[in-house]
Amino acid sequence: MLALIVSCGSSERVITSDGTVYELKGNKIINDGIDVAESLSEERKAEIESAVEAQRKAKIEALKRQEELDKKQKELEKVQKEAEKKRKEAEEKRKEIEKKQADLEKKLKAQEKAREAYLKAEKRLASKLERYEKLKVKGKLSPRDEEKWQKRFEGWEEDLKKAKIEMDNLNK
Repeated sequence: MLALIVSCGSSERVITSDGTVYELKGNKIINDGIDVAESLSEERKAEIESAVEAQRKAKIEALKRQEELDKKQKELEKVQKEAEKKRKEAEEKRKEIEKKQADLEKKLKAQEKAREAYLKAEKRLASKLERYEKLKVKGKLSPRDEEKWQKRFEGWEEDLKKAKIEMDNLNK
């Protein structure tokens, strides 16, 4: 069995249980730069063979563990990537909802402003009409004053119509 292990052509360093360091190169077993393969006992060769086999098994086991770790690392990265993707999607939805809410608040504010403008125009027209009627009843309006009031009413009525149209458009 030592022949198979040694003949694989690789160079391996082995430390035996007594602390002796051997280097295996092809069919040679080298100790302190000298080929000692012929001078070693079968028992010593078996010990070296056992040490080489133990090293190889340890390397294979280490490679298997590394592959498992790499696989688990990739799985973890995949899970993290998916979690990041979901976090980004949730963030985008949150921003979209916030934008819709801001747009809705803006629309409500515009509707309220338009309603207030309409009520103000309506109140102004009513109060001016009341004042006009009082002056007319008292006989304090000349034909010229009458003309001025009519032009003013046209303007106030136009303001009221515009405010009504704007309010109606915003309430759609």
